[in-house]
Amino acid sequence: MKRTFLLLPFLLALQALNMQVFSQEPISKVLVAATHIGRSAATNNYSYKIYINDRLVTPAQLNELVNIEMVSTGRLSINIVDDFGNTQLSIDLQQGDSCLISRNLSSYKPLEYRWHVETLENWNKLVPYRQTRFTINEDLMNPWGKNSYTNKSTKGQGTCFLLSPDGYLITNHHVIENAKEISVKGIDGDFTTKYGATLIASDPGNDLALIKLGNKNIKFEMPPFSIRSSGVSTAEKVYAIGFPSVEAMGDEVKVTEGIISAKSGAQGDVGKFQISAAVNPGNSGGPLIDEQGNLVGVIFAKSALAESAGYAIKAGNLLAFLQNVDGFTLPDWVNSMSDKSVVEKVAKWKAYVFIIETN
Repeated sequence: MKRTFLLLPFLLALQALNMQVFSQEPISKVLVAATHIGRSAATNNYSYKIYINDRLVTPAQLNELVNIEMVSTGRLSINIVDDFGNTQLSIDLQQGDSCLISRNLSSYKPLEYRWHVETLENWNKLVPYRQTRFTINEDLMNPWGKNSYTNKSTKGQGTCFLLSPDGYLITNHHVIENAKEISVKGIDGDFTTKYGATLIASDPGNDLALIKLGNKNIKFEMPPFSIRSSGVSTAEKVYAIGFPSVEAMGDEVKVTEGIISAKSGAQGDVGKFQISAAVNPGNSGGPLIDEQGNLVGVIFAKSALAESAGYAIKAGNLLAFLQNVDGFTLPDWVNSMSDKSVVEKVAKWKAYVFIIETN
């Protein structure tokens, strides 16, 4: 059966992508719908959740048509789970496939009818009572399966920041993943000179990467911040610093203000913060700081569903990663900005935040 799925990201759009990657056409499409037969209220409260490769895509309810668009390649497992945690349907699809997954519930026997997998051509016939339709686009930087963008020949761009005077910098794993060359620019405000960097260690699970500048003639002062790995509160004010979409927005470092919206990330991930500070492609790998100038997180994603929602890896996870890197000694970070205004603290921070580019 020829299929084509559309998987929209339930959440994140990770930020190292250039703008061309976001225009990639979906490879596959899936429509999911549960509808009722008759007008009884017996089925009105029916709801379920859609998972792809064991990751929650979205919850849905009766008479909602979910249009899922994806760019992943390879095998994709789709599971539909009811409110009680029971798997109602489990199917495997391959790159380029598309299908309709539907269920018609009877007014009198709401749980009697099972899910059906059909071709997309049958969706008008099988989903006659649809009321609302929403689309989910797969997050290109956090795909459900393999993704063709990882083999792109065009350059990628993100943000990195200095950890120690000897040229160690932190960024996201997805920024440097599959990169043949890594370069850094913006040092001492110079955006014309690029300096080569080497990957020292990465943690794909936490989306962190440690890189080191190769030019030993570049001298840095000790970064003036400390790392705050605990005690961050919901509603606390924070600032995201980085270089979103340099080609479109220019190479001046950008700062956005927000709050800690939640102390957990997507799907309740306790290693992440949800933040209201605006982040965009290119912000990935940039620092998230508090009003005292402390580092509290590393920006890594933007919500695809909420306009003012982003995500940051907690500083505690960063410390745990760094402590396990062979040959790297944790610097003795001290916040030397505590007596300065927020404006002065941000100005200090800007000198340690750079553009990272990959080929």
